[in-house]
Amino acid sequence: MIRKAPELFTAPVFLGTGFLLVAMAIIEKGLNIVGFSLPVVTVFPRQLLDWSLVLVTFEIAITLRQIAYRLDSGPESVDVSAHTN
Repeated sequence: MIRKAPELFTAPVFLGTGFLLVAMAIIEKGLNIVGFSLPVVTVFPRQLLDWSLVLVTFEIAITLRQIAYRLDSGPESVDVSAHTN
């Protein structure tokens, strides 16, 4: 009997959003230096960087959890005592 592994949660959305926030923080800081601001950003660039760090950290945690799950459910975790004579 073949057991199919359950689908794992992947979150490239967190990674993409994190890098988008980093880009927005860089642009916002550059505009703040010359006296302008992005109209859609109402926070300091440092807050954007903090938010992006949280998202990237969450993505890393999810990825590590998936790696650990795959290692636990791999062929090494099969009970071989049932196959002995």
